[in-house]
Amino acid sequence: MSPAIRRPALVTALVAFALAWTVAAGAGRSVRFLSPANLGFVLGKVRVEVAVEPPAGGSVARVVFSVDGKALATALSPPWRAEWDAGDGSVAHRIEAVAYFSDGTDARETVRVTPFRADFVENVDLVNVYTVVRDSRRNYVQGLGKDDFRIFENGRPQELDRFGTDWKPLRVALVLDVSLTMKGGRLEAAQEAALEFLKLLEPGDEVLLITFSDAVHIAQPLATDREAVADAIRKTTAGGGTALYDAVYRAADQLEKFEGRRVLVLLSDGRDEAASGLEPGSLHTLPEALDRALRNEVMIFTVGVGHRLDAQMDFEGKQSVGTILKTLAEDTGGRAIFSSRPGQIRKTFDEVAQDLRHQYSLAYVPDDSRHDGTWREIRVTVTKPGLKVTTRRGYYAPMEGVLVRPPARKK
Repeated sequence: MSPAIRRPALVTALVAFALAWTVAAGAGRSVRFLSPANLGFVLGKVRVEVAVEPPAGGSVARVVFSVDGKALATALSPPWRAEWDAGDGSVAHRIEAVAYFSDGTDARETVRVTPFRADFVENVDLVNVYTVVRDSRRNYVQGLGKDDFRIFENGRPQELDRFGTDWKPLRVALVLDVSLTMKGGRLEAAQEAALEFLKLLEPGDEVLLITFSDAVHIAQPLATDREAVADAIRKTTAGGGTALYDAVYRAADQLEKFEGRRVLVLLSDGRDEAASGLEPGSLHTLPEALDRALRNEVMIFTVGVGHRLDAQMDFEGKQSVGTILKTLAEDTGGRAIFSSRPGQIRKTFDEVAQDLRHQYSLAYVPDDSRHDGTWREIRVTVTKPGLKVTTRRGYYAPMEGVLVRPPARKK
């Protein structure tokens, strides 16, 4: 037999030997989930636990747990488990456990949990609404109960199903304008205020940092690591135009995949405009950015920096920057706060944090159970006179048909 004929046979034999060795070497190494069950649903506090079989003669060095690619916990000794808050169970998740062994090898296993979409009463989704109540002096009103609230959808009264003041963790997108007009004192004040804002958040809250000038940049993905976010804030530099609407659109998209209260805190000092001053700064428009935030149920708090924002018109000369910032905030259930001097920015960030800590959580099952993708207007009132309620303008019904845009904002 010629060498040319023997060579493929030899390669085949070597590959087969390598595969057999790999299988043999992997024998005795395994990770098996004890909880939660694959394709099951989870709700609230959940125990994530695995059974681990080390290689013969070896031991387990550690087991690392992650959820949706983000580190959850590391167990250094049995039982191999971690605690995880699954929230309201409305989102699917991928949970992975990786066991690292003393011989340098590892084994891993993954389970997926499915969304829990049923209400305790009927098989429909709840509509969650967060509200802030103030008196005539703009003081927060606390101590209200379920019977003090009335909620309407498209003008029809709805029955409140759930009520509370125990908050789910926040998912916050800090969106900072780093265009050329922010250079110097404004950017320094914004950085300082953002760093202080991080200190006001709870340990379970997660923060995403997005900066924008000519383009939108994710400076720090969503994380609970405050120092990582703080470091990204300190590294921001100013220059270029103002892609304001693209930044709102991108941030709302980033928050979509996360459950809990989705919050966007936007700081800007000017209109959406390219550095040249000859064209808009964004590819998206204001209606598109607002539409994305409403669809993804993102509350927007806007911090306007500088003088005469109500007189500074947008690129098309149709409305002022102040009006734009108010629209983004008020339509989504947030608030617009204006700071004429850089030194006031820190106070405005503190006001945002206070709003987030004084929200009432309401939920109802809509009497219109159609999944037609239409816009539903929400109105919340309280029975006690002289109080003002702030909440989002509405929501989109579950999508099974063609979505429509919300009606024009009432003057």
